[in-house]
Amino acid sequence: MSLRTHHEFLFVGRDEGSFVENYAYDIGEGGDNSGKIYINIEIQNNPAEAEAIGETVFDTLRKGFFADLERDPYERFEEAVRLVNKALQKMKEEKASDYLGNLHILIAAIVDNTLYLTQTGEAEAYLVRKRLCSTVSEGLGEDDGAEYFANIASGTLEPGDLVLLSSTRLLRYVSKTDLAKILSGRNLISSLGELKDYMMTEVLGRVGFIGVGIAEGVQKLTATEKGQIEEHLEKEESYSNTPRQKNEGGSAMKDALNRLTGSVDDLRRRVTALASSRKGGATSPTVRQESGGRLIAGFTKEQIMALIIAGILLLTLVVWWLRAQASEQEKIESFAATLNEVQETISSAETTGQFNKDQAGEMLIQAEGKAIEVLNSGYHRAKANELLEQIQDARNLLDGVVHPEYRVIANLAEKRENVSALGLLELNDILYAYEYNALYPIILDQVQDPFTIDDNETVIAGTVYDEDDSLLFYTKSGKVMEFKDNRVTFVDTTDGAFKNGVAIHAYSNRFYILDPSENQIWRYTRRRDSFDSGEPYNVNADLQNGVDLATDINVYVLNNDGYITKLFSGNREDFPIKKEPTDPVESPTKIYTEVDMGAIYVLEPAKKRVLVYFKDDRTGGATYNRQMVFDDLGDIRDMWVDKDTNKIYLLDETQVYEAAL
Repeated sequence: MSLRTHHEFLFVGRDEGSFVENYAYDIGEGGDNSGKIYINIEIQNNPAEAEAIGETVFDTLRKGFFADLERDPYERFEEAVRLVNKALQKMKEEKASDYLGNLHILIAAIVDNTLYLTQTGEAEAYLVRKRLCSTVSEGLGEDDGAEYFANIASGTLEPGDLVLLSSTRLLRYVSKTDLAKILSGRNLISSLGELKDYMMTEVLGRVGFIGVGIAEGVQKLTATEKGQIEEHLEKEESYSNTPRQKNEGGSAMKDALNRLTGSVDDLRRRVTALASSRKGGATSPTVRQESGGRLIAGFTKEQIMALIIAGILLLTLVVWWLRAQASEQEKIESFAATLNEVQETISSAETTGQFNKDQAGEMLIQAEGKAIEVLNSGYHRAKANELLEQIQDARNLLDGVVHPEYRVIANLAEKRENVSALGLLELNDILYAYEYNALYPIILDQVQDPFTIDDNETVIAGTVYDEDDSLLFYTKSGKVMEFKDNRVTFVDTTDGAFKNGVAIHAYSNRFYILDPSENQIWRYTRRRDSFDSGEPYNVNADLQNGVDLATDINVYVLNNDGYITKLFSGNREDFPIKKEPTDPVESPTKIYTEVDMGAIYVLEPAKKRVLVYFKDDRTGGATYNRQMVFDDLGDIRDMWVDKDTNKIYLLDETQVYEAAL
């Protein structure tokens, strides 16, 4: 069955420096076997040579494909693509930098009822058939070889098909379902017009499209179709055969608005004059009157007035519509300019961050606010989302974000299905996980049978007590129990009961309880089998927001807002932190360090990350270094750092994980 094809070019968006062009060619003779070729091309980051590259691709393909019409069409296409690869390789070799830019190119040919296709970069081709859309270029650019065009696809076309070649991945902006609806219009021109209207609010950079309609028979465009094309070419943001034609839609709209406004004013003046003339007497239905150079017969003045008023109303509606369109265009351009500012701010922040991280962070906050404003407006949503991702990438770069690999070393649920682990402790090279009433030893990555801590008490915190080679557990009722030599016993204090608190820690022969409600740290000293009375350790620090504590020769209290309070001999010490993360710590739960450890580790489960700060002996503070993000972990409840093996261990509700530092 003989098919005919007709195509249209469409360009959407503003020119942002990249070269975007469409080409189509047929020799006009040779019968059905000659075919047509189409090239959709975008070249980024090489403005000086982009046009020459485009012309080279087009000329090489044209000459190669139409060189011998007697050959099989697939062989002709394959040979032409091979020549294009060879020509591009030659251009690369002639350049000192060996770089032609970022090429996004689709090459297509249609011979009789068959489509031949090859692709490189992010250009994509879509086929709409019976209101279903498919990506027909998928997988063509996945070869990592030296050639730009490594794979060829071919398929049979049917009457009613529409082939769309796009210089970018269109499905970033529109779903396949919506794209199929858009391109299933009554004709190619209306379909591309609807696509342009949709994309105007989605893209910033210039995008090129070639739409190819497939129909039965061999038929030229009718005069009506030509008129539709000419009319369409006069609209704003025209999609014409000349892709670099300047968009004068905005000024044309303003001119039309001015003309219509003038017409409305003129009509109003005429109505006023006519109303005045009515005072002169009655009118006859056969009166002939000259107005504006034209004869009006068979109408009374009342009828003429009614017609004029109707015309005024119609023109007023048109003026209102044009003003709305002009306002809409101004919004689109305004938000586009805002996103351009955001892009520039991101680039500046990346440079500034090399010497002033704090300032770079502030710049990214400002850029984020503007991008979110555009996103919420409903315009340029895809570009705004893309820039928000760039902002996050820039923050990750500034913050030294890493995503370490990890492995599961223990599954506590193997021993108890309803386990709900609380913490990790290490004693004598054995790692322990504990929950409210049980202790799970982990030896050589194997979970051992758990010890029962107590049947009646509920454990809320634990710590290692190196002084006595034991583990201490603090319960909800304010009791302390000690695990030693595989036995659990209660430990007393001369106070009769331990103070209330939210976290505990042991250092040397002393035991600390953090008590935010009393703005205090209670310190207990061990005397053989019991502890002395609790004495207040804090002198002048604000600990009311404390959630955890750790020690070296100092005591570090982690607050629920991420602030770290440092105390020495009970007195608050300055603890400045340099190069703080641009993504601030907002809800941390755990802090970890040791005497001979050069870093402080902070766990923030809400953001699935562990932040690393290097201690600064010169300032007495710390310098933020990096953060480890564990994207796939859920409720991280505790951590332990092995300074000897340089590994970190994490605990969630049921499992223990290991990762390298």
